[in-house]
Amino acid sequence: MTHPTVLEIARAVRATRKTAGVSQRELGQRAGLTQAQISRFEAGLVNPRLSSLVELARGIGVEVMLVPRDAVPAALALGAEPGAADADGGAGDG
Repeated sequence: MTHPTVLEIARAVRATRKTAGVSQRELGQRAGLTQAQISRFEAGLVNPRLSSLVELARGIGVEVMLVPRDAVPAALALGAEPGAADADGGAGDG
């Protein structure tokens, strides 16, 4: 059985990928994985290595970060601010 935290992360990756308009195949190419591997992870069937998770996150425009528990509410509030999803760190195409 997959650990509940892995399922939460898998659901978050899937939701973020879909919001970003990225297919499983495209994410696989960006992360150096196959579409089948992406599908199995999103279904909660596998527990990816940390390095794979970092590449998955970067492939959909987010980062994996360690946040102290007491700072989680503030970090979540930052992500919910208007325009927060538009910030790309200056790495745009144009």
